[in-house]
Parts: sequence; structure tokens; C-alpha cells
Amino acid sequence: MNTKDHLAACHVFSRTTRHLGQATLVLGLWLGSPDMGNGHPLPHQFSGINAAPDRTVTLSLSGSVSNLIPSLSGTILSQFNQMFDLYTVEASPDLVDWTRLAMLLRTNNDPGPLFFQDTNAVGLSHRFYRTHTNHLITMFPKPTGPFAVGTFNRVMIDPARTNHYRYSPATNAFMVTFLYPGRAPGAGALPVPKMNQRLAADTSYYSLGGADTRWAILTPRFVGHRFSDLPLAANQERFPILLFSHCPPTHRDFSSQIAEELASHGYVVIAPDHSDCFKTEFPDGRYLTGNWAGDSDGRFKDFQFLLDELERLNASDPFFAGRLDLDRIGIYGLIYGGMVAEMCRRDDRLKCVALLEAENLQVPAAGLQKPLLTMNHAGSPRLAQNQALFNKATTNAIWLQVSGADPHTFSDLAWGTQVPWGRQPALAIDACLVWFFDTYLKGEEKSFPTNQELINVNRK
Repeated sequence: MNTKDHLAACHVFSRTTRHLGQATLVLGLWLGSPDMGNGHPLPHQFSGINAAPDRTVTLSLSGSVSNLIPSLSGTILSQFNQMFDLYTVEASPDLVDWTRLAMLLRTNNDPGPLFFQDTNAVGLSHRFYRTHTNHLITMFPKPTGPFAVGTFNRVMIDPARTNHYRYSPATNAFMVTFLYPGRAPGAGALPVPKMNQRLAADTSYYSLGGADTRWAILTPRFVGHRFSDLPLAANQERFPILLFSHCPPTHRDFSSQIAEELASHGYVVIAPDHSDCFKTEFPDGRYLTGNWAGDSDGRFKDFQFLLDELERLNASDPFFAGRLDLDRIGIYGLIYGGMVAEMCRRDDRLKCVALLEAENLQVPAAGLQKPLLTMNHAGSPRLAQNQALFNKATTNAIWLQVSGADPHTFSDLAWGTQVPWGRQPALAIDACLVWFFDTYLKGEEKSFPTNQELINVNRK
């Protein structure tokens, strides 16, 4: 959502209170938050302000989304209770220059007010506050790393490949999403949607997997915890890189919560749409269908091209020049993305690999001989494949199972289900991935995660 597109049509309401020695104006900006169903949502607003004797200010905020969503059968379902709503709090000394104080997360099933304490108001004669009234609904918890998460998309064109098979109609271009550690977002910045809006609203995408097509109404309204085009974080010279391979026929944002988590811990995460994605949209409006049969050779070529392209980006790209650590590159893949183990074996630029419920494993008898993490859910039909890969490893290999999980837990589906069955296992997966890449890319000495969902852990 672009803040500037909506501010021109804003409605301002005000509340005056006699604190801090003179009137304080509390502003809310109405930016067109939609009614999300048959209920009556309340926009974000300030419900109270109080100045303590030490002149710290406590703000209370309230609002509610509609949890009443009509299903295809006409019944009413409570869909948003297990999700989250994000609230912005910004301050100004003069109603001109604004500063972001906080982005607060509130669980939608909590009816109570949300509180924020501004300790920076001490010593000020006056202070102005505002909040966007938008409902910023997200399926995801706040990333746990120290960095804000920035993102942008780019069109990549590999001139060495005609790619007549890539999409319909044919092209040798493909879309790539970058998520990276960024500086804190400034005033007015809102998180961006969790996935491409055209794909999010495509009923055929949900029908393919047998899901209720009402998700085509809901999903375009979901945001992530990432912000468009943030500057790279300044407190580190270079950042390690992680490449991600999605499973067919999904798309590059299918495991975006994991990507946000990794980026918040200091990784540049790069996710391409492979030739077997469901559909892909280009900035010029083309909305192309992938070839869903699975294409290992095309995936290898995607990553070979991206690895070559990273050298150019680090040398001369206006955004990334000098900021990419080309000596610390890892890769991870979901389900059919198990081919990334072979990609890691083939290319010396890749230092380690993590596999999420992987199949299509293509590692020869000699094994991988690089740091390996492979995770399965406890009842997985893919256990034997992953155990065989682990058995071939000689050192720095981990194979484990995730209790309470199923294949969906390794993707964003863990966060969008009606009952939050996948949340604790999904958090365990996050913790394990951060530990693995911090250990084998950053060289940090860290204890293995203690999440109780990580079971049957095999290490060597």
C-alpha cells in the first residue's frame, strides 16, 4: 500500500487534552480501510492520552477488524481472530516533521486497548501524535531479528537462455524478490502486501489446491512485516546471501514469513519465480502461466545466473554495490526445491544448504560434503530420502523432524489456517534455520534451539 496515494484523500479528526502545559493535538489519518465483511470494523484511533508526573506520555489505541466473513456456503466464519493487526505511532514537534515511534502488533482476538509509552516526551513543552487508521492485517508474527526488513522486486533477463518453455507465452525474463536487512522505516511508511496482488486475488490459484476461493478476497488485504525500498542497514559493511527455491506450482512468496525472519537477522534473501511457478506478473502487466511439471534443469540455470548476477550487483549496482558478502552464500528449498542440495554440491560459491520437507533429492553417492540441514514433519513420506542424504554426509550435517507439523508448516500456510495448529512448529522451523545459517555462514557459536517441537535430532 502506497501511503502517498491515500494521504491526499485523508480525513483528519482531532482530540485535544490539557497535558504537558498546553493543548496536545492527537491526529488520526483516514486512509480508506475497507469493511472486511458483514461486520462493522472500527478504524485505528487513539482512545486515551495521559501524561505522568515525570512527563512520560502513555497513549492508548483501539480499533477492530471485522471477523465476520461470508463463506461460499453463506455461513459466517470468524477468519481474522488468529491473525494480527499492526498499529503505527508517530510523533512530531510541529505537525510538519514526523518520526516513527513504534509499529505495534495486536492479536485480533484481544478486545482490550493497546498501550504505548513515550518516554521521549520528557522535557518537551508539547508533542503531537498520529496513527494511520488503516487495518494492517498480517498472518505473521513480528520477525525476531534486530533489523527492519526491506524488499523490492526486479525483472531478471538471462540472455543466454531462450527459455521457450519458461512461461506461456514464452519469455527469458523472470521475476525475483529481494528481502534484506534495512534501516528503520520512517514516518508514513506502511508495510507492503505479503504477495503479488494479482496472484493473491486469482481464484484459480486457490482452486488448484482445493482451498476455499474466498481466500482470493482475503489474501490481497494481508501485509507482511517488510517495507518497500528501505535503505540497507548501515551498521554492517556486507551481508551474507541466501537463495530460496519454491515448490511447484506455487511462487516466490510462498514461504515469505521465513524469508522475513532470515532477513531480519541480517541476510539478503533472493527468491526467483521458477519456470514451474503457478503464475507470475511483470511490471508491464503481463500475467504469465508457468509450466507446472517441475523443471530441475531450469532451476539449476536460474541459480547459476543469479550467482553470476550477484557479482555484477556487488560491483556496480546502485543499491547493493559493495554490500554483498559473496564469500558467504547459502541456499534453501521447499519440497521439490530439494534439488538445491545438488546445486550446492555443484557450485563452490554455495557454502551450505537447508532443506524443508524436501524431495527430488539429486545428490550422488559421494554425498554433499558441505554443511547440511534437512527437516521433515514427523509423518513425512520423504523421511527415507532425507535420511539417506544425511547418511552420506561426513560432517556438519543435521537431520531432524518437527513435531506437530505437516508439509504446509514449512510455508506461509502455517499462519493462514483457521486454527493456528502450525504456529509453534513454524516458530521452531524459523529458529532452526536462523541457528543453521548463523553457524555455518556467519561462523557464530550458538547453542542449538531448545524448541520442543524439534525431535529426533541427528547430528554429525
